[in-house]
This record gives sequence, C-alpha cells and structure tokens, in this order.
Amino acid sequence: MSQDLLKAFRAARRVSTPLVAIRTPDPAATMALVLGSFNGSAPAVLRWDIVNGLVGLNDPGSTAATAVAGPDPAISTGNPVEALTAAAKLPASSVLFLLNAHRFLDNEAVAQAAWNLRDLYKADSRTLVLLCPALTLPAELANDVLVLDEPLPAEEQLADIVRGTYEAAQLDDPLDDVVTKAVDALAGLAAFPAEQVCAMSLAREGLLLDELWERKRQMIEQTPGLSVWRGGETFSQIGGVENAKSFLRRVLTGGQPPRAIVFIDEIEKAMGGQGDTSGVSQSLLGTLLTWMQDNQATGIICIGPPGAAKSALAKAAGNEAGIPTIAFDLTGMKGSLVGESEQRLRSALKVVSAVSQGKTLFIATCNSIAILPPELRRRFSFGTFYFDLPDASERQTIWALYITRYALPEQALPQDEGWTGAEIRQACDLAWRLNCSLVEAASYIVPVSRSAADQIERLRSEANGRFISASYPGVYTQSRTSTGARTISLEE
Repeated sequence: MSQDLLKAFRAARRVSTPLVAIRTPDPAATMALVLGSFNGSAPAVLRWDIVNGLVGLNDPGSTAATAVAGPDPAISTGNPVEALTAAAKLPASSVLFLLNAHRFLDNEAVAQAAWNLRDLYKADSRTLVLLCPALTLPAELANDVLVLDEPLPAEEQLADIVRGTYEAAQLDDPLDDVVTKAVDALAGLAAFPAEQVCAMSLAREGLLLDELWERKRQMIEQTPGLSVWRGGETFSQIGGVENAKSFLRRVLTGGQPPRAIVFIDEIEKAMGGQGDTSGVSQSLLGTLLTWMQDNQATGIICIGPPGAAKSALAKAAGNEAGIPTIAFDLTGMKGSLVGESEQRLRSALKVVSAVSQGKTLFIATCNSIAILPPELRRRFSFGTFYFDLPDASERQTIWALYITRYALPEQALPQDEGWTGAEIRQACDLAWRLNCSLVEAASYIVPVSRSAADQIERLRSEANGRFISASYPGVYTQSRTSTGARTISLEE
C-alpha cells in the first residue's frame, strides 16, 4: 500500500467510514501495511476468505474471531453471508478485510449483509474493507462504499526490490545503471510478482535483463486483452511511409518521449459500436476516453488499405525507441457479466499506466475512419496519417528489402503497379518457398488494388486534403504514378 493510500485509509477511519473498498493487486501487502500502521494499542484486525472463514491477524483479532466464529471458523463462517452476519458482533474499532469481494457482491444476500453493517460500524468506528483486484459495486452499495485504488509500485519501490533481491542472494550491490534498467523492466508489476520475477532472473553474474523482460511480458499477458509484441523489426525494415516514420522518430526522441507504445489494431471494429445493442462498446469507449484525458495520453491514427504498413509501423515503433509495444485487444477485454468488460479495461489501463510510467503513445490502425466517434479521434491529437498504396520509388525500396531478406537472386520483377508492401513480401515468400521466379510467384497474387478497388478509391477520396500523408510531408493529395516491369540489383 502506498503512503498516499494509507493516509486516505487513516482519514476514512478518523471520520468513521464504515465500508471501504480497496482495489489492489497485492491484498497480502495491503493487509500487512494496514496492520503495521497502527500505533500503540491496535484494534482487532481480522480477515475473511471463503476457505478459512474469519481469522484474526493480531491477538485482539484472534480473540474476536474465536468469540464470534467459535473454534472452527471455516465451518461456521465459510459462507460470506454467515461471516458478515457474525461480523456484526465484532468489538468497537475492529477492521475486517473481506478478500476477493468482487466474487461475492453480485449476490443480493451478500450485498445486503454488507449494507446491514453500515450503521452498526459507523456507530463505533468499525471498518469493513473489501479487497479486490477490480470492482464494480452493485447499485445497493454504490452510494455507501468509499473506493480507494492501490497503485502499482513506483520506481523507488521497485529499485528497493531489486537491491533487496541482490542482498538476499548475498551478491554485491548492483550498479545504478543495472537498477535503472531493471526498474524499467519491472514497471507495471505488483510488488509480489516483481520480487518473484526479479529473483528468478538473478544469476551469479547478476540480473539477466532479457529473462527479466520475458518474465515481465508473461505477467502482463495475464491481464485479459494485453500482450507484448515480441518481434524485432525497426523502421529501417519498413519500406516507404517516410513521413510517418520521420514524425514518430521525433516523437520518440522529443521533449517528452513515451515509455510504452499502445497498439490498437482495427480500432473501428472495437469502438465503432455498430450492431452492439448491449452498450458494452459505448461503455468501453467512455472509459478509454476518460483515461486518455485524465492521463494526457495521445497518439496517431493510421488509416489506409490492408497491407499498407500501418500495423508494421506501430509494431516497429517500440523497438525503434527501445520501449515495449503493448498490443491492446479491446475485443478480448469484453466479458459476459455485467460490468466485467469495464473492470477488465480499467485493470488493463492500470497496467499500461504503470508500465509506461505515465508516458504513453497510442497508435491505432483502421480501414475506415468514418464510424469512429469524433471524441475518440480528438484524443489522438498527433493526427491521422493516410497510408496509400506505395508509389514506384517506395515499391523499389520494398522489393530490395525483401529480396535481401529472402536471399533471392537478381531477376526480373513482376508488374507491381498497385501492389502493397504486404503483397511484395508475399511474392518474395512464395518465390522462396516454391523455388520459382518472382514473376511466377506473382501469378498467385491478386493485389488489393484490384480486389478492393472501390474501397481504396473511397479511402483516397475521404483522405484527400483531410489527413496527413504517411509518405511525404504535408496533407495527402490524391495522385500516384505508375511504372512497368523492371529489374533490380541487390546493391540498389
């Protein structure tokens, strides 16, 4: 528990707030710090969980637990309704922690039992503390429970964890540079998993940072909807779109460089809300908009036909700056229970905030921007970039990149007018796999400029004079040149 949160909890106790909820990633640490914060004569402090029932956390708490639950609390108070009913008999000033409260409060009997304690606990300064990783309160408790958020460990706490791990392993104190890099790798984890990850990545020669990052990625990916991109591509491996790459390089090295990239692919499918009558998409949209505004997060929107390097640019941005790229799957955060989707999104945003240390750059891709709400587009204040089909010069660069990557011999190139970078890569991949020429490989490809010609023309008309060009400085204008077949030298 952070000192700010501990102060807020103490203030709630001073004014006899009877019902408190703490959203925390580490309930054991929260209970330990609350217990250790009492000066002098501590009140009875107890915990309840569905396996053990009511259990005392200190001597007064153990005495009180025996008095109200008897010698076998697991049987007499294993049910949350029974436990909350028995908790009405706890002594004045008691503190009762209810673990994993989010699992039970949707039950009307549990919600009623908690509400029944409100006036009783207010009268003699008792406190029921609902501990949970995420929580949406039922309507009957929404106006009666004070909700506090436990932040993930700050840089100083993580640095102490790193140094403490070295000390426990009886190793020399780590260099400041090692601590800084380790803190970057641990940011976004709760204290307990941070300790575990750090200890498991420690060898005789010190911390293995690559292992630390991988274990950290695995921990992040336990959050529904989040994954960390593991590809190693950089901007130098993307042909064309020079204006978008130049802009992002300046953002990534500018006055306030981001500490994490958040990549939302095909954002219009998750946020458009078309056909969603449940209200979930609209609720997720509101939660995301509020978070971006409160945290001053911004980003860019990349629009264009499929295969035009939108996603490739977003995935490469993190590697370009040496920061993580977090894939943000909004659809994967949706749940079947009421309020579950919003809980998952808030949990994911809390992880993103901790990993980025408050400095986040969003990069969203879409194939149609018309259905995106204006308020969402305004949050991406760095602009909307239009990724058109690559022109002749860009295609030449892309051919050179993939011919080198697939170690193909110098040869004639197929007619590539209207091809995307993804289709050029596909041709090189087929030529390598089938051991055939690029011209033959091209016969198995139908470019998107033919299969979706009407869609591309609509996108171009929509972008004309409105969006920034990803390929050249300034606003996009609807013009392209064409070239025929040619040969290319690998030295080109």
